[in-house]
Amino acid sequence: MLTRRPVGAALVEGGLDAWLAQRIAAERASAFAAGRAEGERLAIAGGAGRLDTAVERLEAERLVVQEKLSSIAAALGLQVARALARSEVRTDRHDVERLVREVLASGNVGRAPCQVHLHPEDAARLAGTTFRAGTEIVPDVGVSKGDVQIATPQGLLVHELDDALTRLARRLEEELE
Repeated sequence: MLTRRPVGAALVEGGLDAWLAQRIAAERASAFAAGRAEGERLAIAGGAGRLDTAVERLEAERLVVQEKLSSIAAALGLQVARALARSEVRTDRHDVERLVREVLASGNVGRAPCQVHLHPEDAARLAGTTFRAGTEIVPDVGVSKGDVQIATPQGLLVHELDDALTRLARRLEEELE
């Protein structure tokens, strides 16, 4: 007989074997839950790392594609500009007078006498147009339509449509790099 009541003791139905089976089952369930939680944590941590790597790779690819797209868009734009400019020249819709005045202004020749060499069709379109004194319009079969060559005492000023578009293409390429 016990002198006092046992602390933490319980009466278990089925005896010691049943109690041990219950304890083992509870420990297994607890260990399984802990293992599963740890496995999920590791899987998420590993997956997140792989996801971060994938995002970084995707961003790098996006930048490469964006650069290529910018380059392709610039090249396409230049081809369109070239085709439009040639079409305007071919159909005599280009502003020859404005072009001559711009080339004269860009050359800083002041009031010096000069000869403006133009394709004969462009020169004919300027018949009756008044330029500053000493400016002579010279029809020249050696000059392409839409181009301007101006002989000045300081030298020759040349504006060629294809060269201007080529310079524009180079500038765009430099800016895209």
